[in-house]
Amino acid sequence: MLQGEMDVPGVFSWFHFLLLIPIIGLTIFISCFFKDAKEKTYKRILFIFWILILVLELFKQILKSFHYGSPSYWEYSVRDFPFSICSMIYYFIPLILFVNKEKHPLLVDTANGYMCLISLFMGILVCLYTDMVMTRMIFINVQSLIHHGTQVILGVYIFIWNRKNINIKTTYRTLIAFLITAVIAIVINVSFYPHFINMFFINPMFITNLPVGNIVQQKAGYVVYLILFLILVGLVTYLTYLVETSIYKLITKKVAH
Repeated sequence: MLQGEMDVPGVFSWFHFLLLIPIIGLTIFISCFFKDAKEKTYKRILFIFWILILVLELFKQILKSFHYGSPSYWEYSVRDFPFSICSMIYYFIPLILFVNKEKHPLLVDTANGYMCLISLFMGILVCLYTDMVMTRMIFINVQSLIHHGTQVILGVYIFIWNRKNINIKTTYRTLIAFLITAVIAIVINVSFYPHFINMFFINPMFITNLPVGNIVQQKAGYVVYLILFLILVGLVTYLTYLVETSIYKLITKKVAH
């Protein structure tokens, strides 16, 4: 059943719209009606979404590892291990849920920043440009859009709920956290050479499969590509912060009037 196939959905196809509409609806609904929720309710919402995407990820891992046929066999590929930029939601949500923010305020603030800046932007990017994740497998397509849609829903909601605490220092801490996760990704990429693993799109042993990025790496080399990649992430993170805070200030000003 999970291996059912379909034509690869195009950008803004019926399949894309079918899942995009509830993502937008849930983002607006949760952010509006639960923006001042008690912390217990806030964490409960995060926990429900976290469990949902974890369960779907588990099925995805099983589906990609179990090859049904004659004979059927199991073969796990480490390249499918969830440690991409978009997979960071699995690791940072628990920090928000289970770390005492009174004792470790900087750690929780960093997790909030990663979710409402980097994770949010990547979620929006993939939800709009679905060619990055769409395949012939129906379940993988559904799982991908739900996963990235959750990045959008929770990214916006985490910013709204923490709106008084998210500031430019949060952005700096988020970028430091990104550098740490990027270093871990490089170590994983190199450790499994010669297998092609491209976590965070920064494997020094292979040309990246990112559009434009592959040209830069081929022409200018890996170091130049890596520096430009990190600068781009920094700029996108900062711009996301500016856009979020500007929109929120604009909305609050109109409400006040």
